[in-house]
Amino acid sequence: MSGRDVCFDADLYEAVFDASGDGIVLADRSSTIIRANRRFLRMTRYGRSEIEGMMHWSQITEGGDLPALAVTGAAPAIREMRLQRKDGSFIDAAVTVRTIPGRDLFIASVLDITGKKQVTHALQRRDAILEAISTMAGRFLAARTWEEEIPGALRGLCTATNVHRVYLFENTTDQETGETLMTGRYEWTREGRGGEIATTWLRGLSYQKAGVGAWEADLRDGKTVFADIRTAENDERWNMEALGVQSFVIVPIHVGGRWWGFIGFDETREERRWTEVEIDTLEAAAGIIGSAIRRQETEETMLAYITESALRLKNPVALLRENLKVIHDDIRDETIPKEEILTQIRVQIAAADQIAENLRELNASIAEGRREIPDAFRHFLQR
Repeated sequence: MSGRDVCFDADLYEAVFDASGDGIVLADRSSTIIRANRRFLRMTRYGRSEIEGMMHWSQITEGGDLPALAVTGAAPAIREMRLQRKDGSFIDAAVTVRTIPGRDLFIASVLDITGKKQVTHALQRRDAILEAISTMAGRFLAARTWEEEIPGALRGLCTATNVHRVYLFENTTDQETGETLMTGRYEWTREGRGGEIATTWLRGLSYQKAGVGAWEADLRDGKTVFADIRTAENDERWNMEALGVQSFVIVPIHVGGRWWGFIGFDETREERRWTEVEIDTLEAAAGIIGSAIRRQETEETMLAYITESALRLKNPVALLRENLKVIHDDIRDETIPKEEILTQIRVQIAAADQIAENLRELNASIAEGRREIPDAFRHFLQR
């Protein structure tokens, strides 16, 4: 082989080394990195002069020294590990380490699998959230009021999403200005119930005064709001910094077409990238809560109507009693002819029959054993 051929081969190998789609590192027995290709430098965000001859493999990864990772044979093991970038962030990687025959050197091939891992984790979180939603829906259906079950629902969502806290805010209206006000109702943190969100300083604030005025129009229109601390607006960022929040998701809750409030998810450990799959499941959770609130409001309206109807039915009964008393007095005083008295009695019997029929229809319209029926009305029906 000529010298020209040797030079050509060296250049070729160098070009292949640098052009590889995987990150490639050449290291000695002490795991000092002798050479790193362009792909590896882009992965770790270090400059060539910062790595080559300067850094050990163990300074970049959590995977140990290269000699311990190397496997002899045709099919070296693929190991998953985390690589720490220059800025302190991490990526997930699949690493294969080989020994170079006849040389006391090791070559590591590094494939960035962060995206794949994120998708896998997102799907796992989605499944966990769906399971929490299923449990939550069943408990809401069995509960007398949605307020009884909301702490447990928030706890389940906090665990399933693996965030620091989950909280529920309800809207009210300022009677003087007409502004929409936000009030923290319930909160659950990773450490347990309670926390900083549902506190007195976040009760009865307008969205503008709370520093999140930009949320109002989006949430009213049914749009989910999410951000991380780097992309947040100034007032929004100030709130996040004050509460130690790195990223959040705010999902609106609508009840019967009315914007009722929102449920929020805060992450304090890192800037979390929420996937569309996760956002969809969080919106489903908000829909379940809205349905539970709507169901209770509808039942309360129905019960108010039934109670009012029962009270209205009391009036004809009282009138019938008064009419019968008049007939009784007329018979006693013998001031009215017998035929006229009989006519009056027949009229009152017909009225009594109609009242009884109305009561039977009302009673039949109410499902037996409903816990929501007020005791006073239950006693009325049983008389």
